[in-house]
Parts: sequence; structure tokens; C-alpha cells
Amino acid sequence: MYIFRLSLFLLTTTVASAQLQLQPLNAAVLRGSKARFNCSTTQPPSVMNWMVNGRLVITILEASGVFNFTDRFSAQDFTTPGDYKWEFIISNVQRDDAGEVTCQVLGGAPQLATLSIQESGSVEIVGGNQTKTEGVQTEFQCRAVGWFPEPSMSWSVNGVANSCNRSSVAQGNLFNSICTLTVTAVKNSSVQCLVSVPALSTPDTSTVFLTVEKFAKRDQTVLIAVTVAFSAAALLFLIIYAIFFFCMRRKKKSSYQEEIRRARIQSQNRTPSTENVQGQDNRGYIRDGHDGHTTDGVWYTNHSDKHQMTGIFFDDAHRKHRHMTIV
Repeated sequence: MYIFRLSLFLLTTTVASAQLQLQPLNAAVLRGSKARFNCSTTQPPSVMNWMVNGRLVITILEASGVFNFTDRFSAQDFTTPGDYKWEFIISNVQRDDAGEVTCQVLGGAPQLATLSIQESGSVEIVGGNQTKTEGVQTEFQCRAVGWFPEPSMSWSVNGVANSCNRSSVAQGNLFNSICTLTVTAVKNSSVQCLVSVPALSTPDTSTVFLTVEKFAKRDQTVLIAVTVAFSAAALLFLIIYAIFFFCMRRKKKSSYQEEIRRARIQSQNRTPSTENVQGQDNRGYIRDGHDGHTTDGVWYTNHSDKHQMTGIFFDDAHRKHRHMTIV
């Protein structure tokens, strides 16, 4: 009995004096992957226990090896001379595995590490590839869906890092994030969105391409052609309108002069001459004492059946009547 107690005391003293080291102290892994922790001592441990959130999941005995292991919890011996090391493995980690992982040897103080279970979702640049005119501002939007914790997001344009304004919304225990990039179209570029959480060794990415078209000269040529065509059409219209207006004015002026000429002729025709007013001598006049007769100042002769009106013409010897014949 005394020997047993002495041996137990020596074992306890030896283990307690041994240095116990747990690595890593903080681990972040993706859900569904494996988490690995290493616990080592400078002295061979008789008993090593592994616990997850205070629950004993693995016991390692120096004499018989790993005890009560399962498909999800296992251990592997990596002992070398002077370094007694065991690796503890959690397969297919789940969100409820997150928390404290403890390694403890018999007679020693427990060593604690923290396990973080993270999730990577999808990453997509909305709209895909874009084609823009040189000098135009272009907007790209990156969408990260189903991440935990809230992911970090950044942009890379032709390998040059660009920051962005990020906004996130929690949906259950996951995050959906959006990051927008605004650039000026200068040259053809590769645009890449990078999304990451600490559990990822490299960020998840989505890449699109920006094609820049130099339309300035082409647009200017088209503009000049359109302007010239429009100007020519306008000039042609003005010429046609001027000709039409000139012809109409000339026609109107000619018509006006013709009307004046016609009015002058008609006026001349309507105004009797002195000769016409005075009348012409009628050879069939009669003297006083003629054998004709008169009725209401109209003389009738035996030689003519036409009406004759008395005139107002006289001579010295005889009174003569000038007649105007009315047919």
C-alpha cells in the first residue's frame, strides 16, 4: 500500500511538472469540415481527456490508446521522443460544436481553446459582364448570401484592390450582404468581388469583365453627318420656299398690273370722247319748215323710220337740228 501511494504521488508530481500545450487556442472552421487540435506534453501522460463544451468525448490511455472514440470524434498519436503529442479531430463540425475545446491530462490543469463554426454562402456580381462607353461611370453590385459571421467584402479591378460600401441583413443565423463598386470606364478591365470569413484560407470570388468602347469619334462622325444632312435639307427647303414665294409674288404682281391695265382700258372705253359727245353730222337733218313731224321732241321724217333726237346746234341763217340716231 505504501509503495502504491508513493508511485501515485511520483506520477502526479511528474505529470504536474510536465508542460502541457494546446494548439491552436482559437480555431475557425467551416460547417461540415474538420477541426483539429494538438495537445502535447514533455512527459508521457497516463490519461488524456478531450472535452467539447464540458462534455467528455475522447479518453486516451497510455497503456491501451484511444478509448470511446466515435465517427465524429477521434484522436491520432503524433508522439516523438521527448514530445508526447496527440491530435484531436472533430469531423463534420456543426454549429453546436462551437465553443470551448479542453485538453486535460491526469493531475494537470486543463488547457482551453475556442472553436468557431462559420459558414460560407454564395457570391455573385449582379448583372454579369458590362459594356460601356469610355468615360461613363459604371456600377457593379456584389451580393453575398448565406454567410456566418457577417463576411468581409472587397473589390479588385485588374488586380488593384478597391474598397466598397457594404450593407448586411441578418436572416435567421446567417447574413446576406451587398457591396457596390462605382468606377469610370477607362479601359477593358477584369472586375472581381472577394468575400471572406476567417475560416476561409482564400476568399470566395466572382469575376466579370468590363468592355470599354471608344465611340467618341464614331459618334462625332455620325453627328456631323446628321447635321450636314439636316442642314442640306433645311437649305433645300429654304431655296424651294424662296423660289415658290418669288414666283407667287411675281404672279401676284403681274395679276395686279394686268388688273390695272384692264381697269384703265375699261375706263377709257367707258369715257366718251368729245367727238362722240358732240355726235356726228347727220346728213338727213331738216330745216325749219321741214315736212317731218315731231312727237315729244323726237322728229320723224318721211325718209327714215329711225328716231331722231333734236340737237342744240344752230347756224346764222337757219336753225338746224342735229340728230342722234338711236338704233
